[in-house]
Amino acid sequence: MSLAMAPNVTKFLAAPGKIAHALDWRKQAGSVLSLHIGTHSIDLAVTTHPSMKNPIQSLPSIPIESETRGNQKVLKRHILEELSSIVEDWKVCGMVVSWPVQKEGWCGAPCGKVLHTLDQLVQDSSIVSSSRPVCLWDGHHFLNTEDEWGRVALYGVPSQKLEHRASKEQYREEGMVAADIAKDYIRHHWPEFVMNLERKQSEKAASTGKPKGLLLDPKWLNAYTKFAMPAKASLC
Repeated sequence: MSLAMAPNVTKFLAAPGKIAHALDWRKQAGSVLSLHIGTHSIDLAVTTHPSMKNPIQSLPSIPIESETRGNQKVLKRHILEELSSIVEDWKVCGMVVSWPVQKEGWCGAPCGKVLHTLDQLVQDSSIVSSSRPVCLWDGHHFLNTEDEWGRVALYGVPSQKLEHRASKEQYREEGMVAADIAKDYIRHHWPEFVMNLERKQSEKAASTGKPKGLLLDPKWLNAYTKFAMPAKASLC
């Protein structure tokens, strides 16, 4: 199949909740693979269902190596083979990919690079398929701040700087690393398990007299209880 006629990742993109639902069904044996596609490597982490109480497993990063094929720059075959082996060994039912949205909520060049890499991964049906879809996850949860006319209030604020370099000050080249993406994904889709773990840690800390760091921001938890849980229930 020529690269021009090959399928692209948009055919296999799914809502984050769909992948969480798939893991709910396969909680005894399935897992979710988190990926951070960086400039020089692909960072990986595997997450089982939180009810299994297994820690997030960080995997060795895969260096990004390219070759020219059909006048196009593509990933070397051994990268696809390694990813195929990982999804088979860990019985992956979906992938959560770091989505490096800019702080204004826009998709810049880093997002384009992620999509370009994913387009190459979907050429191998043993990695991505309709039964093993992909979702894009912005761990920073930036929102688009444009009004109905496409204006952004942030750009109307006077600056005292004499020079502005967008490449360094505005655009984020990297998203969150794979393990952090996995933690954030679990926190949003299974907060009840995280709250239960937090309660147990608090009880243990009280019995030993040693304080433990919070896994959940109380402000985030209040907002989730008020807004997100009813919305999640309506989608089920």
